[in-house]
This record gives sequence, structure tokens and C-alpha cells, in this order.
Amino acid sequence: MERKRFLEQENGKNSFLSLLKGEDKINELKERDSVTVQNIPSWFTLFAELFSNIKDTLEKIKSIAHLSREKFSDTEYAEFFYKTIIKDIAKTDSVLNCFADYLKINSPIPKINTVHILLEEVLKNHEDILGEKKIKIFKKQYEENLPETSVHDEQLKFILDSVLQYAIHSIPPQGSLGFLTRFFEGQETREEGKTLSQSDGKYIEILVAFTGYEKGSHPFETELVNPAPQQGGMDDFVLRLAEEIIKKNRGMIKFKVDDEKPITLISLTLPVERRKMVHYQSTTA
Repeated sequence: MERKRFLEQENGKNSFLSLLKGEDKINELKERDSVTVQNIPSWFTLFAELFSNIKDTLEKIKSIAHLSREKFSDTEYAEFFYKTIIKDIAKTDSVLNCFADYLKINSPIPKINTVHILLEEVLKNHEDILGEKKIKIFKKQYEENLPETSVHDEQLKFILDSVLQYAIHSIPPQGSLGFLTRFFEGQETREEGKTLSQSDGKYIEILVAFTGYEKGSHPFETELVNPAPQQGGMDDFVLRLAEEIIKKNRGMIKFKVDDEKPITLISLTLPVERRKMVHYQSTTA
């Protein structure tokens, strides 16, 4: 219900739809950090830097030891000196690697903000065509602390990329593209008359809104499967592939078209991950 009220405030100063129409300032595309560097503890970053410095120092000592072999008048002692240094360096390097692995497996990093990070990554991948068509990007309506979805990162990235491709081909030059994300309970879905496999579960919604649409291809509100959009054969096929992944992950995709604006809304509903998700940062990166 929150999204419905928000979208219905079309005449409001901060309306999502009014922003898409260009009545308010729309932010330009900005690069965000990748998934692999999110929420890294400061002590871990400091250790990684120290680890790298020690490794570099060991390599320098190894090089000096190698060059010093020719400086000794006693060749037998020179060889003994070199082998001793190399052996100690190898032991130290091995201990450092073992300690780094120990810290890594005992210091998991909470996996957060993945949806927003992947949205930014997909937008970045299409930056050239967005720039060529002078499409304005609006994404201020990202919900803070959005839960993780149970959809795998690579599958989610494919879904977002497919929907974005479909949107870009529909948007006229100098049009607008916006995103809204939110969290909601399954009960809210029942109240809106929709059907999900887990009506009592928790979900996130990714709403993609853009100016433009193909006339006659959409009724005002329809599910993707029946009838399917008729924008173009290739675009349709890409979108259907995304739909199959969404269905397999117990999610749902819906369209809503307002031909008076004209604005198209694509809603992606995905289940929330119930487990605590973590990842492990490499100490040698």
C-alpha cells in the first residue's frame, strides 16, 4: 500500500512519477563500489595493507640475498648465507599466508546492500547507450537497509540487466529512468490481491519506471505471462528469460502502463533471504 500511495501522488513536488517527467532534478549516474568491497572492517583493511608491505619487504630481502652471493669472497659461506635467508623467508611467508587465511575464515563480512550495488553495476555496464540517448537516471528512492534476497547474485544481475535492456529500448531520447526499492510483508501482498507462493513471507520489490512504451502492447495492468509484452521479438525473449528465473525463485514480475504520461512501470517482487548472508574478503587482493 505504501508504494501505491507514493505512486499516486503524481502532482506532489517529490513524486516519483513527476521526477520521471522531469519536474524535479534527476541525479546523474554515479559509480558505486562492487559487491566484493562492501562493509569491510577498518582493521581488516589495515591488516591487508600491512600484509602486502611485509610481502614486499620479504621479496626485497630475497633479491638482496641473491645479489649478495657474488659479494662474498668465501663462496661456500655465500651459498650457506643465501640458502639460510631463502629458507627463513619461505617459512615466514608460509606462516603469514596461514595467519591471513585464519583471520579470513574467522572474520566473515556481512553481505548487505547487494540489490543496490548490482543495480549500480548494471547501470554502469549500459552507461554508453544511456549517455548516447541522454537518458536521465533517478534513483533516490532506494530503501535504506534493504534486506538481501534469496536470489543468487548472478541470477539477480541477469534479471536486472534484462529488464534494463528492455527499458532502454523503450525510452525515447532524453527520457527518464528511475528505480524504487522497498521491503514488505506477504500480508500486504494479499491485501493488494496479488498471488505469491509464500503469502506470509517477506519480500523486496524493485520498481523500474521509465518514460515511453509501445502503444497497444500492454493493458493498463497485467502480469508478464498473459499476455506478454509485444515490444519486439528479441527484447521479449530476453525479458522472458528473466521471468523464468524470477518464477523459479518464487518471485513475480508485473507491468503497469500509463499511456497518458506515458510511463511504464515494471515491478519485480523477490523473496527475502532468511539466513544471515556473509562473504569472505581476500587478504591478498
